[in-house]
Amino acid sequence: MIYTKILGKVCDGDFKNKPVDYIDFEWHETYSKLHRKTSRAGRDVAISLDDSILKIGIKPGDVFGVDSDGVVIAADVLATDILSVRLEDPTFFSTARVAYEIGNCHAPLFAGKDQNELITIFNEPMKMLLEGLSGIKVKVEKRNEKLDFSKQISSIVGHGHGHLHGH
Repeated sequence: MIYTKILGKVCDGDFKNKPVDYIDFEWHETYSKLHRKTSRAGRDVAISLDDSILKIGIKPGDVFGVDSDGVVIAADVLATDILSVRLEDPTFFSTARVAYEIGNCHAPLFAGKDQNELITIFNEPMKMLLEGLSGIKVKVEKRNEKLDFSKQISSIVGHGHGHLHGH
């Protein structure tokens, strides 16, 4: 079956008490319109979403449809390696600088567990960049966990601004 839109969340009234078969997505797949996947229960699933997904992304619990046997077909986003960036002495400047550098690398940015933590996707160059920021004390920690999309500050899509980078 081809699913063409997101109908709601698994916790919504229409889907709440039905069995769910999840389709797993890597974090970087959540802003793509076209997917061909196998669900956890082995269903072959095709997804063709409109351009709106490029801005909102696929979130955990998004429902694509209900199969002919009454099973809800929904999305889940797998855990990934993240960078926890803890500002030891947060000021407006230091928080803005860290957020700017992460954004300038076109990486997604999430709020952390408290006001002193920012979360982004792990990669070694990002880790080195953040640890090397002058005048800003940060503790950078690699962890493997699910991203909390309710705390998403920015994403990697919708870039579209024509500037040149020195990297």
